[in-house]
Amino acid sequence: MLVFLLWASLFLSSLQEQNGQDAPGVQLSGPQNVSVDYDLKDQRISVTWEDDPSSSRVPDKLIYDVEVLLTVNMTEVHSEAVDVRPTLTSRKYHWSWTSALPLECTSHSVRLRSRYQNYTSQWSPLQSITGSASSHPQVFPRSSVVQVDSNFTFCCILGPGQRLEYMKYNNILMNTTHIIDQSYAMVVHMQSPSPPSCINVYCNSPLYGTCVYVGYPPGDRNLVCETRDLESVECHWDTGRPTNLTKQRMTRYHLNGRACPNRTVSNCYQTVRVDQGERNWTLTARNPLGTLELRDTADLKKRVRLLAPMEVVASGVNASVQWQWERPQYHILLMVCQVQLNHSGHIDMRNYSGIGLRSVVLHGLAPAQTYTVQVCCGLKQHFWKWGDWSEGSTFKTEEDIPEALDVWMQIEGNQTIILWKPLTVNQSHGQIKDYEVTWGRQETIVHPPQNDFLISDRSTGEGHRVTVTAKNSAGSSLPSIIIIPRLPHRSKSSMKIVGSDGGFNLSWSASPNASCGYVVDWCPTHTKCRVEWVKVPAGITRARIHSASFEEGVRYTLSIFACTPGAPELWERREGYVKECLPKGQIQRLAAEQHGSDTVLISWTGIPPENQTAFIHGYIIYYFDTSHPSSMRIFNVTTDEPGAKNLTGIPVSSYRFIVKALTSVGEGGDSSPVFLQMNPQTDQLIPVIIISLGSAACLLTLVTILCYRNWKCVKENLHPEIPKPVWKEEWLTPLGTGRQILYVDPCQPSEIDIVCNREQSGEAVLDNNAGKGALTNTNSDVPALHGYYNQLLSKTTSGHFTFSPHTMGSPSSQLSGTVIQNPSYNLEVQASLDMGQSVGYEPDMNSFSCPNPEPHNAMSYVPVETDSWGYKFQYHIEDSSPLQE
Repeated sequence: MLVFLLWASLFLSSLQEQNGQDAPGVQLSGPQNVSVDYDLKDQRISVTWEDDPSSSRVPDKLIYDVEVLLTVNMTEVHSEAVDVRPTLTSRKYHWSWTSALPLECTSHSVRLRSRYQNYTSQWSPLQSITGSASSHPQVFPRSSVVQVDSNFTFCCILGPGQRLEYMKYNNILMNTTHIIDQSYAMVVHMQSPSPPSCINVYCNSPLYGTCVYVGYPPGDRNLVCETRDLESVECHWDTGRPTNLTKQRMTRYHLNGRACPNRTVSNCYQTVRVDQGERNWTLTARNPLGTLELRDTADLKKRVRLLAPMEVVASGVNASVQWQWERPQYHILLMVCQVQLNHSGHIDMRNYSGIGLRSVVLHGLAPAQTYTVQVCCGLKQHFWKWGDWSEGSTFKTEEDIPEALDVWMQIEGNQTIILWKPLTVNQSHGQIKDYEVTWGRQETIVHPPQNDFLISDRSTGEGHRVTVTAKNSAGSSLPSIIIIPRLPHRSKSSMKIVGSDGGFNLSWSASPNASCGYVVDWCPTHTKCRVEWVKVPAGITRARIHSASFEEGVRYTLSIFACTPGAPELWERREGYVKECLPKGQIQRLAAEQHGSDTVLISWTGIPPENQTAFIHGYIIYYFDTSHPSSMRIFNVTTDEPGAKNLTGIPVSSYRFIVKALTSVGEGGDSSPVFLQMNPQTDQLIPVIIISLGSAACLLTLVTILCYRNWKCVKENLHPEIPKPVWKEEWLTPLGTGRQILYVDPCQPSEIDIVCNREQSGEAVLDNNAGKGALTNTNSDVPALHGYYNQLLSKTTSGHFTFSPHTMGSPSSQLSGTVIQNPSYNLEVQASLDMGQSVGYEPDMNSFSCPNPEPHNAMSYVPVETDSWGYKFQYHIEDSSPLQE
């Protein structure tokens, strides 16, 4: 352990000796004559020093370490290594540094040392800068200029024993940092430029603060140098964005090192010789926030921009324009001049050239018109730019005779109105005094602003030839002629046309008589007016019709006339709207009437033509069931004429009807609603019933007549005669007191079984399951009887029976009978005709069943099958009858 400590001490001592020694062959004596200076305006520290002048051997390259420290606590603020190359002639060096913290806030110290490879010299003695001190708060730096979008540090120095309460920037409370002792700092980000005045910064009180200016460095660009008078150079540039700095801190300019006298505009003048060929021109722009240099290279002889002409004068119909030059040097230059004529806002540019040009003559100007003329010139050879415009000179040309009038006519009954268009300013060539209208041997004068004339005595033999001329102070125009037709124009059917973009695109078929073109005139269809017109040259059969008087939703009639050597001929007609609008008029006289049980007749009067704002393509009928408000039905009527329409299949209810007009732009012209309560048409059933009954009566009468005429045939086929049975006394045999029984000779019996219900003793029923023709009885006291009986009658009681053979086979059939208390015997029978069989007697037989036993006079009914003649018999058996016994 002791050995290790010994070796360490020896090593450290060797290092100390090495640091203090010079490098082999090199002498490091450290910086000499160190001097520190500072600039509080720019917050800059400047340090100068030099090598030891006694040293003979100096390395080729040295490094000096520079440290800036806070004097109070020796805290390092900044350090930097400075490379220098010593020379035998100059061994003095300079270094500067700008402090972010204002130098007034606290004291700063600076020291240096030299370094070569791994060898360093001793530090130079400290050079200090003393900070500011005061008995009251102070803010530093004072009146600073700061660039926008940068960070800047302010510090507040308090007096002894004072305490910081706040620091504010532009009345905004800021965060602060304690530096040392009574010094505090805050960092502000300059987001926007300052107003024309500065921004206040203070601590504890607005009385203790400073002001800061925030702006931009110079932003000038596009330097261009030229000559105007061939004796000086004029350079101009774009200033870019404003610096937002006050006048004392505004940008200063220098051209090729010489200050520009004009500080308010972006140009600079210097007197130079222009025949020196191509030269470089450098503009330096400087303000507290920065410096900018702009450069341009130019040969001034090729960059001549002439000054504006002076004393420009113009006069006459063919105006001659004269001017003067300010610089006599211009009189020998070959130049080109531009003359600008302004007439009622219309600009006309004309170019002229010549040596030292000072006058030109203007041709083609309109008579009696006012013009304003301006002149600017440039060099024709090596043209650079047009010079400045002269001041304007106004003059008026002389009058000339008017142009010919555009004449047309409008025929209304027996009257003809001669019309002509007023001449424009360019056509009248002066002020129109009057118009002269001549027809036949008559002549009249019309004064402006009237532009029409009525001719009421039209000749019936031939048309009038009418001539119209215009007159001003220079004379009369050429005559305009129009011929009025002898007879009114024959009416032509109109075709529909729809406008677009505020006018009509009109086309028509060619007329073989149109030798001089066509005339198209137009007027509202349903309004009296003065027609407007346009003339179309020969060979063209289309035109774009446009007028300032066109209105939307108004129907116009456009007439196309063929221009002939004689009177104009009506060729075609059109009707249409410039733009169709929804109908504004109302459908009138809407009525609803019930016809029949499910038919309604709707009638109305359409929108009057003068109120129509679009072509009506049809009408739409809306009807609503008022008992069901949500229901709605629509019925379309595809006609453009109002009328009536039957609606069928409408149930009986209460309805509301509305009619609307249908156009290409939608529905409109709603009628007032009409209501209808439909009622059931019961009155119409009476004629139907009467007709039906009459038809039935007629048919029945016809059948009766036919049957009467053929009664014998009908009777033989439908109701043949049947002999009545004959009763004889000998057929009856006595059977006890007051009773007799019919005795019948035995014959071949029918196979009938009379079977009584086993559960009901003494009652006979028909057993369908037994053998055919077997008559049985469940009562053992009554023997079975077989035989055929034509009749079985009781002496004291007779029966009336009917039996239906159709229910014979049904066990549930009921036998009906009526007991007649009469000693005479009567049998009611029903005859039937069985086609294809022999005719026989058949009593009516109803349903049959075994009746319930009666306490007295109970009877059992026995059916008997039909014999070969079709005869059927039905009888009853009393309880006391011999059959039961």
